[in-house]
Amino acid sequence: MPNKVVSKKGETEEVAADLAFMETLRRMKARFQSEVLAACQSDDPSVTLSLRQESFFQLAEFFFALQTYGIDSEEKLDRFADLHNTYLLGIRSDPERMRRYGLTPERIDSALFTGENLRKLLANFSAAGTAIDQSDLARFLVTVMSTETCRKLVLAAEKAGFLDRARSPFGAVLVTTRGVIEKIYGTVLREARRDASTY
Repeated sequence: MPNKVVSKKGETEEVAADLAFMETLRRMKARFQSEVLAACQSDDPSVTLSLRQESFFQLAEFFFALQTYGIDSEEKLDRFADLHNTYLLGIRSDPERMRRYGLTPERIDSALFTGENLRKLLANFSAAGTAIDQSDLARFLVTVMSTETCRKLVLAAEKAGFLDRARSPFGAVLVTTRGVIEKIYGTVLREARRDASTY
């Protein structure tokens, strides 16, 4: 009987910690959204609607990852693209994972950085001050959003004052970050981590 009591108590404590962590995650995303909307430089309702989407949180996470991993050179981006390719090929080899992500082999193949796509990615990044072609950004984000969703988010982020877009002489739409959304993401992430460590 004592063992059962201890087990039940332990389970209750685990559930309480789970609920507390769930609340921490909810607060983190709510705080992110609040800070992003406060920093937004546009009153356009369509822009603020885009900033409230879960996919915008994922866009900010991507730029935060680039910053945190120190992706600031052509060589580092080449390695990052290689890791991206390896990850996608792992999904491609597993039909169940592909199904869960809502991807097809063709969609995955189009999101890989090989040949001309890779050369273009690296050339834009080194020549345009760490800019990423909008289409290449969509390739990196293929597992979390569609190309069209990525395009709409980038347009909204530009209007909000978070990203800059410029057309290259070769017709590419080059995207650079102003560093705002990464900073917000990093702040709320660190707060959430510290909150979670108290459980």
